[in-house]
Amino acid sequence: MITSKGKEVNEMAEKAEEAPASEPAKAAKGRSSAPFILSLIGGIFILLNGIAVAAIGGIIAAFGGAAVPGMEALMAGLGVGVAVIGLIFGILVIVGAVLMRNPAKAKVGSILVLILSLLSIMIGGGFIVGMILGIIGGALGLKEG
Repeated sequence: MITSKGKEVNEMAEKAEEAPASEPAKAAKGRSSAPFILSLIGGIFILLNGIAVAAIGGIIAAFGGAAVPGMEALMAGLGVGVAVIGLIFGILVIVGAVLMRNPAKAKVGSILVLILSLLSIMIGGGFIVGMILGIIGGALGLKEG
């Protein structure tokens, strides 16, 4: 014997099965995930490279690695500046990769990934691998978009 609550639960379960897929799920179905994955991995490498530059800059500044006396503050400032640029580039490449999943913003995300991956050469390009993956991911994203 099924109670009225049991019928309501069954009706709700049937409605949930018939409900259309959410917008992001619909958007991601028709697109290849290769540009997203390549760009995401490239962004992670660029971010890790930015963290490594920050750590190395901090170590050099801490031990007074300037060849000219009195230049420690300048060297520390340069190290911090380059590290911040690397972190920003890495985060923005990851944001661009996420934007590529939305068909309406795929072109913007691809351009963001492509440009920032090229500019990441200033901090080492995400150990070069990150820059190459970002360029390939951004180019594939533009081709699909």
